[in-house]
Amino acid sequence: MSAFVLQKVIRDNLEDGYESRKRNTSAFTFLAWSSFALALLGMFIGIINLDQILSVKGYYAVTALFLTMSSFVLQKTVRDNNDDEAPASTVNTPFHSNEIKVEE
Repeated sequence: MSAFVLQKVIRDNLEDGYESRKRNTSAFTFLAWSSFALALLGMFIGIINLDQILSVKGYYAVTALFLTMSSFVLQKTVRDNNDDEAPASTVNTPFHSNEIKVEE
């Protein structure tokens, strides 16, 4: 979960630019980075302390890295597909609102 949140924070901040208003506060950005780091660290501490042979530990470590990488890719793909399906007037708006503004 923390990998999804971290990817969202990074992408939102890059889309908004660091000069303009950001969608995420500094506290939320810190929370995303710290939760991701703690989750990854905890997972690898668990793998290191696992009472198994080195090949089993290596398998779990590689699988954990693959799961982390694939969660970033999945989040990016889901968001890109959602942006592609949105009406043209709502894509690339500052907060990706789902409202369609109609001028009368």
